[in-house]
Amino acid sequence: MALFESTMFKAVVFHPDESQLLTAGSDRKVTYWDCYDGQAIRMLDGSDSGELNTLAMFGHGEHFISAGNDKVVKLWDYDEGICYYKGIGHSGEVTKIAISPNQKFIVTAGTEGAIFIWETPRSVART
Repeated sequence: MALFESTMFKAVVFHPDESQLLTAGSDRKVTYWDCYDGQAIRMLDGSDSGELNTLAMFGHGEHFISAGNDKVVKLWDYDEGICYYKGIGHSGEVTKIAISPNQKFIVTAGTEGAIFIWETPRSVART
């Protein structure tokens, strides 16, 4: 199977149940893909002003994070497709995201040379 879209893909993550993929890239969209037939299921506007560079999925699959050239870290509800939290602090483009094994912290790296450690909102963090 191959996925094609009019974007330069920059990030891809599996949903924990392995039925869907999320992608992000130069089109500033987060796209949900069906793993069985390769069809796009849903597209979210991930950013109004910059490409998306990175994605991370929480282990339980109910939330994910995106970030990119707009310097904003966004925490989304997976099923609703709604951004509930925004992290503002980077002065450069955000290039990487990692979620701690206990899911209580989010780490981001930016082109300005900074690494931020964010506390995951309690409504999202669970072990």
